[in-house]
Amino acid sequence: MKRITLRLKHAPSLRIDARELLPARLAELSAVEIGKMALWHGSEPINVGDLFAVEIADEASLDLPQLRFEGDMQRFDRLGSRMDAGHLVIDGNAGDFLGAQMSAGTIVVEGHCGSFAACELSGGRVEIRGNAGDFAGAALPGDMDGMRGGTLVIHGDAGARLGDRMRRGTMIVFGSAGAFVASRMVAGTIAVAGRVGEHPAYGMRRGSLLLLDSAWPATQRFAENASDIDVFWRLLVPTLAREGGAFAMLSRAQPPRRLRGDVSVQGKGEILLAG
Repeated sequence: MKRITLRLKHAPSLRIDARELLPARLAELSAVEIGKMALWHGSEPINVGDLFAVEIADEASLDLPQLRFEGDMQRFDRLGSRMDAGHLVIDGNAGDFLGAQMSAGTIVVEGHCGSFAACELSGGRVEIRGNAGDFAGAALPGDMDGMRGGTLVIHGDAGARLGDRMRRGTMIVFGSAGAFVASRMVAGTIAVAGRVGEHPAYGMRRGSLLLLDSAWPATQRFAENASDIDVFWRLLVPTLAREGGAFAMLSRAQPPRRLRGDVSVQGKGEILLAG
């Protein structure tokens, strides 16, 4: 399979809409054709070749096309947007809307990324080795549904409104999360190893928010519940343990404390306290 490497020559002066740069699409083109592709630089088009040095190589070890960006990509928005196949690797930072509405494939960001990462994700895996901005895994502005499937892993910290309106899938945060984590959540699982900000699970109707830090901001919107969750816990722990870190220390034999809510919206969600 092809490995396409785009090596950034210089940072653009304005933000770039990079939604057209997808592994499966670029694998069908030559280096010259890729260089002639036009991207929006503010309100004006600019060729890929003016921004990147393009390199294509055949890699027998790859099962699907891989697109690799080298350089600081923090001014490039919508990288991997609507991606449905292949591997995307960003050797640096990324802009806003990373992996927006992605349905399959993998994205790995070695640095930080902006807001709305993996928003409305429905499949595949997005892994961010640094921090993520606000609204990761949430709904796009004006939409009703957030993340609908797949896996989002953030090794650093996440901003506010992580998983807002989430409907399905799994989010794992090794650092801390900002205010309103799991707000208006409908289903799915969010696990946070570090601290969380104010108003966790605000308006949650269903779903699970797992917190490993015992110093969480307590709320009266959730009520203690003694239901037996042993089967669910035994299934969840191995899934989280595969990611390593603090989650590898969870014990299947010690179910967490369970709170149910948000009672203000007659919700049936849960906050699980394993710390």
